[in-house]
Amino acid sequence: MNADLIYQQLVNDLETAGEQSPYPADANEPDPRYKAYGVRMPERKAIFKEHKAAIRKLPRDQQVDLAERLIQSGYGEQQTMGLYILQPLAKTFAPDTFERVDGWMRTLVGWSKVDEFAGTFLRDILFQHPEPLLDWVRRWNGEPDIWLRRLSVVIFTRKVAKSGQFTDVALELCHNLIYSEAGATEDLVQKGIGWALKDLMKADKERILDVVRQLRRDKISSTITLYALRDLKGDERKAILN
Repeated sequence: MNADLIYQQLVNDLETAGEQSPYPADANEPDPRYKAYGVRMPERKAIFKEHKAAIRKLPRDQQVDLAERLIQSGYGEQQTMGLYILQPLAKTFAPDTFERVDGWMRTLVGWSKVDEFAGTFLRDILFQHPEPLLDWVRRWNGEPDIWLRRLSVVIFTRKVAKSGQFTDVALELCHNLIYSEAGATEDLVQKGIGWALKDLMKADKERILDVVRQLRRDKISSTITLYALRDLKGDERKAILN
């Protein structure tokens, strides 16, 4: 089976599932540019599983081209299919391919897509090629697009945060968004910063708490600081909030 046929089958299955879905197509995404069929995650996984064997029989380059076609469609569920293809291939991406990766990131619209790519595909590339990928992350940090800016901080959550390897650069990029002229004015960028700070505490709690205390003193948006403190309980939390 060739890549064109697989693509058409994936799209047909997503469209059919979308027609049968009781959920709205926007999937709780606030950006009016977001396009979707209304297919939830369990159904997406089931559709991919049905075609996975045929996809993996394709040569690597054809798998990447198929993923690119799905990502560039602009439909959230197609982009998820593209991500599923790319995930096990992440460690094969070298720095000379990062411009292509950058192009894919620029098609993403919505927190769900940004967070999916950051937490899996980009995470694995970051561990494999930290400095070259961080060059691109710094570019995204300064972009006018809300989703690239969110991407530049949520990449430092979960396993990346817990590793403790990237705390310095994560704080640098959070600081840029908090204190830059443009600022972290959008709610979902602010929540992305708060999420990064919250997870960074897993590797360096006292240092991040000092950062949050300073943000409180500077009267930075409570959206950021309250999200950062979500895992703190009792007197420790009260002391910072007061």
